[in-house]
Amino acid sequence: MPLDEYSFFEKIRKRTKLERKIESEVFDRNVLLTIVFMMDHKFVSTVDFPISKGKEAYVFRTSKGDKLKGKKRNNADPEFAALKIYMIETSHFRHMQDYIRGDPRFRKVSHSKQQIVYEWTRKEFRNLKLCNEAGVHVPEPYYFKDNTLLMDYIGDEEGNPAPSLKKVGPPDPKKNFKQIVTDMKKMYSIGLIHGDLSEYNILVKDGKLFIIDVGQSVLLDHPMAEEFLHRDVKNIINYFSKYGVKADFEKVMKEIKGKE
Repeated sequence: MPLDEYSFFEKIRKRTKLERKIESEVFDRNVLLTIVFMMDHKFVSTVDFPISKGKEAYVFRTSKGDKLKGKKRNNADPEFAALKIYMIETSHFRHMQDYIRGDPRFRKVSHSKQQIVYEWTRKEFRNLKLCNEAGVHVPEPYYFKDNTLLMDYIGDEEGNPAPSLKKVGPPDPKKNFKQIVTDMKKMYSIGLIHGDLSEYNILVKDGKLFIIDVGQSVLLDHPMAEEFLHRDVKNIINYFSKYGVKADFEKVMKEIKGKE
């Protein structure tokens, strides 16, 4: 079916009240076609509004289509999903290369900016899938194509996005610290290290913590895996120490690696 791109773009713009900057950075022809595909196949019914913007991507709240509506596995919101769209022209793709290079799953990655972003999206989908199956507190992924990823929406009963740990702090510091270490241990047990874990990419919902932004997660045989793990553990220990949680670096490392 031919796509009236201008009309569809205007509907997206009016529905989300997007600024022109967001439009130019996100909604190119390929993204529009992907959204139409997701609507036609009942993954989503509407693209509602942007909920966050990072260095590499925008995240939008969407209303679920019939295929996903009512889905309540794990902590999935029954009404909404999150649509992450990686920017191609403005993404820090050199930063992405450091994580992809050395990952045996992506040996044939092109050096073009577009292909790096596409592979990064694919990598995040696969990492989310692995983590979700291992019981790690992460959003469940539903679908991806090119630089677009659809996944669980972590939010409250009114549909507002869950805040970051940085913004609200841990509801129960000792319990939350233990949960994060357990999630890191589960990731390690399936051969993954987050690689950039901090209070900025952890969401708080119903007293639990949810890890996001796993696109940079690497396999254990990545040449910088140990360095990334050390940094993740130090970040978490340093953050929770502000809330009275005392933890020994070496003991936490042993616990994550299953040696204690």
